Amino acid sequence: MRRLLILASLLAIPALAEEEAPLIPERPALMKGSIARVDPYGGWRDDSRSSPELLTLLREQNRWTEQRLAGLQPLVKTLQGEWQRQARGEPMPVEWLSQAGSQWRMGADGSLWQRTDEQAEPRQRLAPRQPAEGYYELAAWALHPNGHWLALAEDSRGDRDYRITLLDLASGKTLATLPHRASDLLWSLDGKTLYTVANERSTLRPWQLQAWQNGKETLVYEEADPAWLIGLYRTTDRRHLILQSNNHNSSEQYLLDDGKATLVKARQRGLEYYLDTQGDRVLIKSNLDGDLGLYQAGSLAEAGSQPWRPLWSGKGHSLEKWRLFEHHTVLQYRKEGDDWLDVLDADGRLRHSVPLTEGAGTAWIQGSQDPADTGVLIRRQGMAEAPHQRWLSLDSGQWQDDDTRAVASPYQSERRWIVGKDGVKVPVSLVWRKDITTPKALLLYGYGAYGTPMRPYYQPRVLSLLDRGFVYAIAHVRGGGLLGDPWYREGRGQQKQHSVDDFLAVAESLSRDPAIDPARLFAMGGSAGGLLVAAALNQAPTRFAGAVLQVPFVDMLGTMTDPELPLTRQEYAEWGNPANSDDYAAMRRLSPYDNLHEAHYPPLYVTAGLHDSQVPYWEPLKWLARLRAHSTGTGPYLLNTELEGGHLANPNTATQRAAQEYAFLLDLAGVKH
Repeated sequence: MRRLLILASLLAIPALAEEEAPLIPERPALMKGSIARVDPYGGWRDDSRSSPELLTLLREQNRWTEQRLAGLQPLVKTLQGEWQRQARGEPMPVEWLSQAGSQWRMGADGSLWQRTDEQAEPRQRLAPRQPAEGYYELAAWALHPNGHWLALAEDSRGDRDYRITLLDLASGKTLATLPHRASDLLWSLDGKTLYTVANERSTLRPWQLQAWQNGKETLVYEEADPAWLIGLYRTTDRRHLILQSNNHNSSEQYLLDDGKATLVKARQRGLEYYLDTQGDRVLIKSNLDGDLGLYQAGSLAEAGSQPWRPLWSGKGHSLEKWRLFEHHTVLQYRKEGDDWLDVLDADGRLRHSVPLTEGAGTAWIQGSQDPADTGVLIRRQGMAEAPHQRWLSLDSGQWQDDDTRAVASPYQSERRWIVGKDGVKVPVSLVWRKDITTPKALLLYGYGAYGTPMRPYYQPRVLSLLDRGFVYAIAHVRGGGLLGDPWYREGRGQQKQHSVDDFLAVAESLSRDPAIDPARLFAMGGSAGGLLVAAALNQAPTRFAGAVLQVPFVDMLGTMTDPELPLTRQEYAEWGNPANSDDYAAMRRLSPYDNLHEAHYPPLYVTAGLHDSQVPYWEPLKWLARLRAHSTGTGPYLLNTELEGGHLANPNTATQRAAQEYAFLLDLAGVKH
């Protein structure tokens, strides 16, 4: 009854209740793949993203969504105002690049700043390149060793198909424009060559290493295996350039020091290795013994031919970051969901083991410290703890300043362990406002893919929910990485149903908490998390009172049967390969789009990006159209497509869209201000 009253309150706005959603007509199309199937809405796929009929349809859906939410505009504005005033915690330290006798910094807007030293006033060397309207992302930049040339990787559509621009800083002239690139940029050691990575045109797979020199490009390396992709990085001591090729669980590396791709160690199925150097030390992160650990090679020349000496075992640990210093090696890892730091000396002996977090908090190595540093900067935050950072002495293993930032907080956070469907214990991070004692609404967030741990970050925007009587929770389901690689493996491919089981088990358990109102449970997930939420809605349509799905991956079967789409061939290990009958059957049972059925689906707010290359716009469009046709509920079922953006939110509209999502949920929960 309570849910019906809440829904009625949303639909009671006279101007909004009269108009139905603009129809998304069926447009059948034959699906690609080995099994012939007709997709009733497949004809809305337009790879050019320019069909007038499509754009008209998307604008009509956007207009209707805006109209349905018009009554919530005061709340939207209130939320935006609150977010501008929310405490952000200690700001991230500004990093400057020391090169060519100066220090340099790029702004997110494409501006370049230069100063002579830390005391000098910075001067602007390049004006902002971000336009007043439209999408813009500066993904990477590379300054020539002499400081005269600057290479930028920019995206003006949101599809992550970058354009590399090479500028002469003195004259302002453009020396080269290189389209269809990944964001990787490196200058050769002698400064004569700019290395970039070209994208495959249809799939956007980073697959060719190109060398630009004196206005001409030369192909250095091409990755022939369509399931593999390439990338670039420079070693810590900046003495070597590494070309890396990898797929989901294997890698292969090459040295580029002489302008050629010289193999380090040939690829082996299931073997990952990642090389770094500091002086004479050659260290390798690898899963050689089954878990990602740390090894040492005798030299670069021996790295591919001689056995590696084990330095640090990854058994029971989830190694995330490592840093090389002149006299130490620092490893950041997770153990039973908490963050830890180990400090080894130059000979690989363990000197310090330092806990960084406990419970619903997170911490990590911040920035790229100078190898000559004697301390490492650690940034910490929690769901109710604003971000801050402090230095840890590598010699003593002690914090270099007292942690006196703790202040009384109106919020409380904790980690719980909930028994799942098959008896496994699922960790959940929660935060709420302590002085609100009436039963609270709950927003449950989930992701559960790619081994990503979904850390319990401090989110100022979430405070607006907490202040209005919500509990915010993150379900760390299998398929994510909070509990290490085994936890990840148990929620991918044919085991993906475990992710959904965990999410629903968490929702069911929390609904029985006396502090939570079981009629006001809401779900949120983005991208692969959108698949998680959408699959949960299919399997338990009435469990949630509403949901927000951000650029959701909901047409699993359709996407994974089309190898010409970006990411498909690289992600068979994550989702399954439809050419395998068992994989196909598992995907068919789970795919949100293919399992929609007649049911009372709750109100939904769904977002998409027209130029999204990771989750193409037609997935959420088709899914929502089909859901509307099957649902016995009254919705609303809202679709908002960013017409000038992709998988990442357009910075110009991100705050507005997030405020609409929160206002939508608050209104469903009966909160009007």
